[in-house]
Amino acid sequence: MGYFDRSKRILLAMATAVAFSVTAGHAMADELKAAHFMPPMHPMDRGVMTPLAEELEAATDGELTIRIYPSGELGKGPVQQYKRVVTGVADIAFGIPAYTATQFPKTVMIHMPGLFDSGEAATNALWDNLDAISDEYGETKLLGLWANNPSVLISAGKPVRTLADVKGMKIRTPNPVMAEVVEAWGGIPVSMPTPEIYNAMNTGVIDAVIIGPSGIRSYKLNEIGSYATINIPSAVDSFYLLMNKQSWDGLSDEHKAKIDELTGRKLSLRGARAFYDAGQAGIQLARDSDVEIIEIDAAADAEFREAMAGALDALIEKTSQETGTNAREIITGFAGQ
Repeated sequence: MGYFDRSKRILLAMATAVAFSVTAGHAMADELKAAHFMPPMHPMDRGVMTPLAEELEAATDGELTIRIYPSGELGKGPVQQYKRVVTGVADIAFGIPAYTATQFPKTVMIHMPGLFDSGEAATNALWDNLDAISDEYGETKLLGLWANNPSVLISAGKPVRTLADVKGMKIRTPNPVMAEVVEAWGGIPVSMPTPEIYNAMNTGVIDAVIIGPSGIRSYKLNEIGSYATINIPSAVDSFYLLMNKQSWDGLSDEHKAKIDELTGRKLSLRGARAFYDAGQAGIQLARDSDVEIIEIDAAADAEFREAMAGALDALIEKTSQETGTNAREIITGFAGQ
């Protein structure tokens, strides 16, 4: 064998070794795809998902990473988030149980108006009673489950100070529970995803929206709302972060342990806190934008609660029949009674 032939073989062997090394390095670094439907600067991206991605990369020395796909990049429409994570379109997905309420009939009992004064209290209630609702997440790995602060009512054409003010108003509601409540108040509930609210209220399709206060900033409702009733008896909204079961099962035990350390109640309380901070900023933004901030008095509060009591009782009984569970017991558990 000549000198040049030997040189060629040596160079080929070196190139193969380098290629193998690079390939092996890529094989060791696993990337999880995380999908959500909000803008990249949304509080849930900045306050929950991005920190989780950074912490997981650090905890695994870069061997396991999360790439976040915001604004529906893995598929438009927030209603399909649960399907995306179950089918593996996304390894991880952020979503809202109320958008697929038939999948989460027990979880959405947390939305009963008047149960909680804060998202933190509601989030702890979810985790304290996880055994009662965990079967609703059996197709996935549950990473996070949390709530925001009670919703506020943003209206465009007229203020809401009393029950009579609601009569005939078309109001976007965040979940089926609040839809029943709005109807009991004499309003007309309208269901639509949050990204559609701005145009709907701007064009008169709806007169008002019930939404977590963080939504004021996220969806620029300070631009189209004239009034914000911030203490109307309302409900918290709930949110999940789920992982595809096969993606979870494919991880090493070490990486599973790292994810468990970073998620669960700990991550969920971070989500609740991010919503609280964003909610306070949203209300302040409304003030700064000359939106009139309204707080109803005790008499009006009692009037709203009395009007919705029958609807809530009927909803509890209906849920019990449809799910074969004791919905009242679940709600009592959430309330810590």
